[in-house]
Amino acid sequence: MSFSTFTLQQDGALLRVTFNNPPVNLMSFRMIQDLFALGGRLHADRDVKVVLFDSADPDFFIAHVDISDLSKEVQGEVAGSKYPDINGLQALTLSWKALPQVKIAKIDGRLRGGGLEFVLGAMDMRFATEGSKLCFPEASAGFLACGGGTTFLSLAAGPARALEVLLSARDFSGVEAERYGFINRALPSAQIDDYLQDLIGRLLARSRDVVAMHRAVQAKLFAGIIEPLFGALAAECDGLRLGEAGPDMLPGMKAMLAVGQTRENELDLPATMARIAAAGGERGSD
Repeated sequence: MSFSTFTLQQDGALLRVTFNNPPVNLMSFRMIQDLFALGGRLHADRDVKVVLFDSADPDFFIAHVDISDLSKEVQGEVAGSKYPDINGLQALTLSWKALPQVKIAKIDGRLRGGGLEFVLGAMDMRFATEGSKLCFPEASAGFLACGGGTTFLSLAAGPARALEVLLSARDFSGVEAERYGFINRALPSAQIDDYLQDLIGRLLARSRDVVAMHRAVQAKLFAGIIEPLFGALAAECDGLRLGEAGPDMLPGMKAMLAVGQTRENELDLPATMARIAAAGGERGSD
């Protein structure tokens, strides 16, 4: 099975998924479809025990959801989720979360928006280089991280730190993300591969039954949060609809598309969005 937005390399019971969607690894609807398809295959795959995600682009793990795709959905040009309480990215994240394999993200470069939502909700473990940049830019565009990001970040980092990350809409370094608790560890670039190689070797030595018994304990522990979790995801969808009806979201997407989702603009996305906001304010005062 081959995919257009990432490549696969299997080494025994380890499957490496390498994002490769030039020019900046945007999470396009095609990538979401590819991830759904791969996840469906892994549900019944007894040969793979560990899935490692990385990127072919040293600057971008995943940039964010492709705004050109999202704008088409917002404007009704393509169909969105037929369920009011859960959207496609939330469904993708939950489907990957339920897989029996151990899922690990090796983050190097920029991980923002929908890509960060997927990593927070779907991965069992998250490791980053110290200089990686993680960001939820949605608040600066008039809406919220609504693919599970607001919910899963609040669970991982706590409400105060989650609000700081979400509402500041700035880049947080790998070191800050570790300190705030939404990645396992931040490691120097020269050390992360060796650390993961050792960890994965230890994980592959565990039987599927041992992994399953640990998951069973955690499932029991967090069983009481299932209803509130889905309530929070539904509230994210409500927030998205409010954003769509508000004055900022659609104009902001159009402005971003006008300047282009180019490598230059995406390298410092918070600064790019600040320039777009400033230009909009100047036009509004004319």
